[in-house]
Amino acid sequence: MPTFEEYTRTSFGHKVNKSARLMTQRLAYHFKSNNYDVTTEQWRLLLYLWREDGQTQNSLAQCTGKDEPSVSRIINTMEKHNLVVRTQHPHDRRTNLIFLTEKGKSLRDPLMALGQKVNAEITQGISSEDLTVCMKVLDKVLDNLCKLQNSR
Repeated sequence: MPTFEEYTRTSFGHKVNKSARLMTQRLAYHFKSNNYDVTTEQWRLLLYLWREDGQTQNSLAQCTGKDEPSVSRIINTMEKHNLVVRTQHPHDRRTNLIFLTEKGKSLRDPLMALGQKVNAEITQGISSEDLTVCMKVLDKVLDNLCKLQNSR
């Protein structure tokens, strides 16, 4: 049985998880220090709504890998901050569509710029070749995980 140090030194999952957590903290720091009252959870939903506005809560839950109650809670907060509005689906009254408000739309460029800044900070000193390899490896890992998820 490996020691904690041996395991964490060689565990892909541990390193990816720790990196993701630290990147999220860094992004939150930049949002806060630039006076944007947006959480990283809200940021994830905004990213998908900037790509395609008017999605269902279920669609947003699937895109982000979050459960529907969590997405509903995040959307409630986003509504209170005037970032999104819920609109009844025209063909299914049980379903709401989530649309960006003008305020939500206006955050796209400044928040994306902060996201790019964080990416630049965390990849400082890493060659473009190494980054390309890293992205290919992560894409393959994601592909493997999706296949495993679908084979349950």
